[in-house]
Amino acid sequence: MEDDDAHDWSLLPLDLLRLLGEKLQLLHRIVFRTVCKSWCSALPSVSVPYPWLLLPAQQIDDDSCTFLPLPSDNEHDSYFKFSPVPPLHGMCYAGSNGGWVAIVDLAFHVSLLNPLSGAQIDLPSLLNLFPCEPVPGGYTFYKEDGNSYFHEIETCRDYRIEKVIFSSNPTPNNYMAMVICNGFPIGYTKAGASKWINLDFYVCDIIYYDGLFYALIGSSEIVAIDLSGDDPIKRVINDGDIEFSDSLSLIHKYHYHYLAFSSTGELFLILRRADYVYLDASDDDPIKNETVGFMVFKYNCESGSYWDEVRCLGNKSIFIGMNNTYLLSIEDFAGLKANCIYFTDTWEGSRCNADIGRSNLDIGFFDLEQKKFKRCCLPYEIMLPPPIWFVPSMELYE
Repeated sequence: MEDDDAHDWSLLPLDLLRLLGEKLQLLHRIVFRTVCKSWCSALPSVSVPYPWLLLPAQQIDDDSCTFLPLPSDNEHDSYFKFSPVPPLHGMCYAGSNGGWVAIVDLAFHVSLLNPLSGAQIDLPSLLNLFPCEPVPGGYTFYKEDGNSYFHEIETCRDYRIEKVIFSSNPTPNNYMAMVICNGFPIGYTKAGASKWINLDFYVCDIIYYDGLFYALIGSSEIVAIDLSGDDPIKRVINDGDIEFSDSLSLIHKYHYHYLAFSSTGELFLILRRADYVYLDASDDDPIKNETVGFMVFKYNCESGSYWDEVRCLGNKSIFIGMNNTYLLSIEDFAGLKANCIYFTDTWEGSRCNADIGRSNLDIGFFDLEQKKFKRCCLPYEIMLPPPIWFVPSMELYE
């Protein structure tokens, strides 16, 4: 009797594959096309309507991916799961670009994962970035002044790693990545490197665009970083401080800064303010930490302040969180609402809510013109890690 494992499933008739594939839902049609080239050719190209949220595993023995489409009136009925993928429980989602997600475990091992195809690229450990040593139960970190302090293993990664940013369409032989760390300068690595390397400055955000990394230093200084050669090349784009009008006098209260590029190369700066919310003015203890406002600016090299405030995005919307920020046109992604900022929580915001016992994270979208929020309710309770935006990738992993 012939062993079933010996069959070459790529040789199935295309008509049969097409009949099977057309009966699948969107998510499984996408995965169907990533199996091999013949399966891909059996079905027409799949149109992704919009970015999805990737949610952490619900239970300790659950290694499936849970996907949530954009916030709608029936969120609880619209989420779906997919498996198998590499084990994800205990991993944090530290970044995403397109259909790839950066995951980091408690020991600071980092990988790039395509959750639909299962393709995974292992990067060097992040531990070499920090002056520390493993000790029972955690890590001892050393300061420049000679002092040291201890971090428990359960919380160290979540406190130290803020965001991993990486190049588009990575492969094991062709990728570049940077990391933002809490309390330490940024670091980088790339294909062929055996470790992460520290750079000598701190940043608020980094974005990858068209072969370069763009970093935001302080409130508005922008530098471009080229990692394609033997040594990094840093070029200053704008070194002036942003000049705010009187209406923006409270700008220093904004906690989060994001950079975004449009498809035509326009550079945007998004400011997100998150505050503690109280039941009434007499309360001492907040009930939650949530986003209360946004401001958007577009870079203008001819402007005296270099940044012009944007009150309308036209037919575009922005997606911010732990991801490589997306600025997308509603003409290219059916289902998007124009002139909106879609947001998901950050590690810092999630920890704030976890500290006060709140499990429903700060997720939703903000209408920039009407100044109105719509919050998103998740299908199950989550404290950490926060969900992350990603755009499902249609490409085969070679």
